[in-house]
Amino acid sequence: MQDSLISIEMIGIMLVGVIVFLTIAGLIFVYIRKKKRFDVSKISITDIDRMSGHEFEDYLYVLLVGLGYDDTCLTKKSRDFGADLLFRDQSDQETVVQAKRITEKMGLDAVQEIYAAKAYYEAQKAIVITTAENISEPCKKLAAATHVSIVKRKELIEVIRLFKKGRIEEAQAIIEMPYEEVSYNSDLSIEEHKPQRGLIKAGEYFYRG
Repeated sequence: MQDSLISIEMIGIMLVGVIVFLTIAGLIFVYIRKKKRFDVSKISITDIDRMSGHEFEDYLYVLLVGLGYDDTCLTKKSRDFGADLLFRDQSDQETVVQAKRITEKMGLDAVQEIYAAKAYYEAQKAIVITTAENISEPCKKLAAATHVSIVKRKELIEVIRLFKKGRIEEAQAIIEMPYEEVSYNSDLSIEEHKPQRGLIKAGEYFYRG
């Protein structure tokens, strides 16, 4: 009987030990995950893909300051007039940035918004930094027409890699790369509505002069 009681006590002690061990291991795991999540030097593109839009903006703020853009600032989370961040580049040009944390193909809206923000904040340059792999053709054409630079997923991954290796100037060169020149013809976006026999018509509306 006494041996049985000792065995039960030993099992109880072992179970308590296992529970304590698992608890400590769990706390360590959570700590490591949090540290990795919030330490920009340890964040990967996989971590970024799990971020919300606002988290991506905060991440880019810390990254840009880490890249030497000391005067970087965030705009308000609402009513930002199209820009999420502002900084001065190595040529001392005021630059507005829109952070676009998306997985689908990027469309026109990001370029339209950051171009408007460039005027609002009286900046000299405009950049969209996005996690998107693909950019729509209309978006590329509008970016070329408005001189908006787009840092796509591939370039962002390279910036992160260079930042982690301390190759700051190379990372800055990607951030500050000029806009991509794409051929476009704005005339193709214009519809002609010539009056016929004095009838002016567009859609369901007409006027006979």
